Amino acid sequence: MKNLKILAMASAAALLAAPAFAADASSTAGADIIAPLQVSNTAPLYFGTIAPSTTASDTVIVNAAGAKTCGSELTCLTTDHTAAAFDVAGEADYSYAITLPSSVNISNGSGGTMAVNNFTVGGTLTVAANQASGEYTGTFAITVEYQ
Repeated sequence: MKNLKILAMASAAALLAAPAFAADASSTAGADIIAPLQVSNTAPLYFGTIAPSTTASDTVIVNAAGAKTCGSELTCLTTDHTAAAFDVAGEADYSYAITLPSSVNISNGSGGTMAVNNFTVGGTLTVAANQASGEYTGTFAITVEYQ
């Protein structure tokens, strides 16, 4: 009798715990993976050879198309200037945005520095009066992101 009573209680508990109405559903999962963006530099931003003024600072501008404007206080001696150029590869028919730095410094390795700003893949180089001579170099990073 004791076993029968326990069995009846267990059956009642099971009936109370089971839902009266149950339904099941399923779904699918998926993703569309696109090609990662790849960026390579194909031309440097280069302002050419410049003679500074002894009395005033001025700027040299290389625009995005590669045209150069030399400030009146400077003497631009060469025409070998270039705007930076980059190859961007990624998924076809997707747009992307390029973020350029606001300013970077280039240096001659002997303590002389100059600022490059107003980036458009071209930029503006500020040359001080009596700017120290030397070959000035520096790097800048760009960021390319899908939109």
